[in-house]
Amino acid sequence: MAFSHSFVVPSYNHGQFIGETIESLLNQELPGSEIVVCDDHSTDNSRAVIETYRDRIRIVHPPRRLGMMGNYNFATAQATGEWVSLLGSDDRALPRFSRLIRDGAARTPNTVVVTGDYDQIDGEGRKIRSEKVLSVRPVTRPPETFYTQLAAPKVPPVANAFHRPSWEKVGGFPERATLIGDWGLWLRLSPLGDFVHMAEPLAEYRVSYRPNIAYERRIEALRDDVYIVLTLIPQIAPQIPDVDTKYVAMAKRARLRSLIAGYSKMLAPGDRAFAVEILRDWASQSGLGHMLERFARGETISSGWRDSALRRALRDLYKALRR
Repeated sequence: MAFSHSFVVPSYNHGQFIGETIESLLNQELPGSEIVVCDDHSTDNSRAVIETYRDRIRIVHPPRRLGMMGNYNFATAQATGEWVSLLGSDDRALPRFSRLIRDGAARTPNTVVVTGDYDQIDGEGRKIRSEKVLSVRPVTRPPETFYTQLAAPKVPPVANAFHRPSWEKVGGFPERATLIGDWGLWLRLSPLGDFVHMAEPLAEYRVSYRPNIAYERRIEALRDDVYIVLTLIPQIAPQIPDVDTKYVAMAKRARLRSLIAGYSKMLAPGDRAFAVEILRDWASQSGLGHMLERFARGETISSGWRDSALRRALRDLYKALRR
């Protein structure tokens, strides 16, 4: 069957960038991908910019403001391609994107997700650094697709495509996770088939132009983590034959430790009470109540191996060898 692919752009208040995003999708080496732009009732000039491309793209609007994950699901539901790639309305696709997705989707008959590497760019479009996904194989099959996603999402935020019929089967992006529902989707898809990784950059991910965004979203982000780890993962785990419950528990603990360490560097001691309350049950279940108490007292917490100089050196060496 011929490769059928849709680029879907959920858009909100990115009038200064959305034109670059659309242009990057129109300039693919492999022509023919459908382009669907779904503006979630922007209040800036986004709609005016999008309308200038009406003769070359499909423009849709949800009936009301949906928010990030609601717009992801509404926009994906408008696509007709068998494969769907979501691209943020401030990001850019590299010309090879659709060609590499086609090649990745054909690598195994059971592929449900295709991923690639990506570059980070700043608000002016200047390259900051390359991001290579180092810890996944070219082809990952169930149950490893599930295990590799447990402690953190291993699917890049902009360099991916998913099988739309499989997206429909699992119920789409979980909308209870308002910010990181994409991680929830990868977990939902993990029992269904193979994840293929193409070790080439597919897209440019815009960062650094909103330096306070992580702080502004701190409460939503933590609540998303708690929902995914304490509710969604336990719902998915029974779909894995002979699931390794010890590994699931270890990943839950590793994720919490990483979060506490990260927030201990972000938050001043007097700004931590909300995090302590949100994470209390998780810490109790994972045996990390003592660490949460240290965090509450204002200590800076190390995430162990993840923070080590040796790990950083080995990662930098591996990335250099892959260039």
